[in-house]
Amino acid sequence: MWTVISFVYRRLNRLIDWYRLPFFLSVVNLLALQHDLRRRNLFAAAGKDPIAPDRGDFDVRGFRTADGSYNDLEVPSMGMQYARFGRNVPLKYTYGEQQSDLMTPNPREISNKLLARKEFIPVPHLNMFTAVWLQYMTHDWFSHGDSDPSRQFHIPVPAGDTGWPDDGTNKPGHLSVRATATDAQGGEPGNGMPQSYRNRETHWWDGSQIYGSDAERQRLVRSDPDGNLLPGGKLYLDENGLLGLDKTNKDNVELAGVNGNWWIGLSLVTNLFVREHNAIAAHLKIDHPDQSDEWIFQKARLINAALMAKIHAVEWTPAILNTPVLRFGMRSNWWGVLGEEYERAYGRESRGEHITGIPASPKDHHSAPYSITEEFIAVYRMHSLIPDEFVMRHLSDNHVVATLPLDECAGANTRGVYDKVSLQDAIYSFGTSNCGALRLHNFPNKLRRLRKQGETGHMVDMASVDILRDRERGVPRYCDMRRYLRMRVPRSFEELTGDPATAKELAEIYERVEDVDLLVGCLAEPLPPGFGFSDTAFRIFILMATRRIKSDRFYTDDFNEKTYTPAGIKWILENGFQSVLIRHFPELAPKVKRVKNGFFPWPTD
Repeated sequence: MWTVISFVYRRLNRLIDWYRLPFFLSVVNLLALQHDLRRRNLFAAAGKDPIAPDRGDFDVRGFRTADGSYNDLEVPSMGMQYARFGRNVPLKYTYGEQQSDLMTPNPREISNKLLARKEFIPVPHLNMFTAVWLQYMTHDWFSHGDSDPSRQFHIPVPAGDTGWPDDGTNKPGHLSVRATATDAQGGEPGNGMPQSYRNRETHWWDGSQIYGSDAERQRLVRSDPDGNLLPGGKLYLDENGLLGLDKTNKDNVELAGVNGNWWIGLSLVTNLFVREHNAIAAHLKIDHPDQSDEWIFQKARLINAALMAKIHAVEWTPAILNTPVLRFGMRSNWWGVLGEEYERAYGRESRGEHITGIPASPKDHHSAPYSITEEFIAVYRMHSLIPDEFVMRHLSDNHVVATLPLDECAGANTRGVYDKVSLQDAIYSFGTSNCGALRLHNFPNKLRRLRKQGETGHMVDMASVDILRDRERGVPRYCDMRRYLRMRVPRSFEELTGDPATAKELAEIYERVEDVDLLVGCLAEPLPPGFGFSDTAFRIFILMATRRIKSDRFYTDDFNEKTYTPAGIKWILENGFQSVLIRHFPELAPKVKRVKNGFFPWPTD
């Protein structure tokens, strides 16, 4: 039935976009798109994944493993750490671009003329936690790991480009970018297929950004500075309620499961959900006094990860895709069409993902083994959400404490922010500030001259790197991506943008509309009403957002009281971003309670 419905809507969408249809038809259109994408846009990379280790007496059915193995009990290696990234387009279209194409057009010229921020373009209805949350989630889902120091790309600096310093950290007259580490470095040679890459984190939605993706990292975040595991299954915070410092990291950043590209935003939200883990653990200890600290930790992790997944599904997504159809559709992914009140009244007994939501419905990998995909990573390149500076204010009177440039809030400078402003005041400041719009000419300039964390002294232009990475990893350019997603393909720059001035800017950089990079096209195309990002990116989003839940045993077959405990299921049901904020920072309640969604700007009066 859905195959037929999908066919009908594909034809209809040639004449009218799905978001221009009446409410009910738009909802059905989204379901048809999702069915079509699940069937036709999921592909596994060629080659074998790592071998899942023997777990001995560890309860793989009731707990998540540190490295993500045994989520799928039939294929234990699926989605584990170092498993390959999949694709959303057929493999034959995913060969990386060769040297001449890699530099055409010049990524630095695109950075200078199309991406560089002229003035900050805010999103009035979204606060800064919208941006922070996105990066916090991506740290859970994917990382290509350290780049390959033995292979570099050298992007020529265009003539007259005075904004790039020749400081000796790059090849003279160039931006030097290390290549992505390939499979061969992961222990397996190429096999004649397009190059694939391995995920340094687990592919699952399991809280890797807090708990890490291997047993060693997990023990670190559970231990005091002397290396002793904390009692009660808790995570470490120091005597001031702050994250500890990572002794294994030469950049002197705070300790977390994932702390690459660290800055104050990640520090705030990581601290918040470390506190939430500890609150869950304390609650479980009361209910289950005879259980071991290991059992308490593992169950608290399950509950905390599920709560974060729920917040993303029913709060963050409806905030950044703020339309009636998407508010209904995205919340239905979690609650189903019967809604939250039905679950509160009758409990969650699955009657199918569309009726009572994906959690507790049967697991389904659809047309390929589960993995995060390279195209998903590409459309989540959303650096324009970040301002170049942050205004820090007192919660008590809204008085400005400090205005801090991004580079003074990042890397080794992150911890020093708390010498200027308290943790709760920093959270208040982010809740009352706007994030940036995902549009051309709004890429933070501080990220276009960034001292790379982990590569001491090496300056990079993240806008140029974003363009280069898609080309290097074989992510299709804008028109081809729309073609593979069965969307209308623009025949001209004017048709792409709907704006003559923007079309002229694109024509000055690109010879043909077919050459436009995916990132540039997504930032240039008109946004559907209420959308925070492009309809092109949205197609990958509606496929992968539900897949991260539907493929995960802990959100489907084993999302029940036996696995999570009755108290755990209740905790997930009754909590969200606002309640978590208020539990750990009750002083914020008068602000947070006055907004419908915690990702909307909080009042300052």
